[in-house]
Amino acid sequence: MPIPKSLRSPWIAPAALAVAILSLAANAWLIVKLRAPERLAAPAVDRLLTSLAEQDARFKYEIRVPAGTPLHFDVPIDERYTVKLRTTLPINTEVKLPLNTPFGRRTVTVPVRTNIPIRQDVPFHVVDTFRLRTATRTEYVVPLEVRVRDLPLAEIRKSLDP
Repeated sequence: MPIPKSLRSPWIAPAALAVAILSLAANAWLIVKLRAPERLAAPAVDRLLTSLAEQDARFKYEIRVPAGTPLHFDVPIDERYTVKLRTTLPINTEVKLPLNTPFGRRTVTVPVRTNIPIRQDVPFHVVDTFRLRTATRTEYVVPLEVRVRDLPLAEIRKSLDP
């Protein structure tokens, strides 16, 4: 059943249009503000980081590693070592020397008994990757503590800039 013209108000349509336009404008403003939320949070985070660094604050956390957790580590090794050899090498042997004489070919046995001192520094360069593939047998609790002033605060602040 249609509403008679006598009961219709002439101001309802313009009021509804004004509310719709106002709602659309508010939504547009909200979308613009929420497109880069770091702009809103950056000053507060900057103040928080500065305050925590000045107070020598620390983040403490415990990492729990349950039993049976697979561990896969590749530990690169690039080390230089010097082995100092300080010893003597004893030689106790007999050497057979063939000699050509006017009476024919003869073999003469010469005993060699001596000690040779060895004084040498031997450099070693070890380059390898130690691969660890295992699983934990029991639960491990690893305490972790990070000082706020040890964090790269400049990079964190820079990442918050739009």
